[in-house]
Amino acid sequence: MEKKQRGVWFAGRCALALAIGALCYLLFGVIGRGCLFWEITGLPCLTCGMSRAWLCALSGNLGQAFFWHPLFWTVPLLALILIFFGAGRRWVQRSLLLCLFLFAAVYLARMVLLFPHTPPMTANPDGILPRLLGWYF
Repeated sequence: MEKKQRGVWFAGRCALALAIGALCYLLFGVIGRGCLFWEITGLPCLTCGMSRAWLCALSGNLGQAFFWHPLFWTVPLLALILIFFGAGRRWVQRSLLLCLFLFAAVYLARMVLLFPHTPPMTANPDGILPRLLGWYF
């Protein structure tokens, strides 16, 4: 694949992922359910606590915002980078990968330190997968 075609493909995939994420967020927000990942697996997702972090940040409580999700500030930064520079540039793609690794590292640290009883990293015993495993075992 040509370099420009790879950038267009990558940008399309990022746009698709953002659209799916926004659709799920809106759908479950309207229905009144929480995170789709949490509802299915019973485990918190990489972005668990992000909405609460932004609510705290917008109300001026940055300490609480960092408690709910320490990487809340990366989302608008990445969105601005994608809007103004696109995803075709190598440094943008590397920035996205770096953020993915940061989110994974923060997730692992939060799972070790906070799971399963400290919000936002709580377990959901009523999730689909835990109930299925409960029936099986």
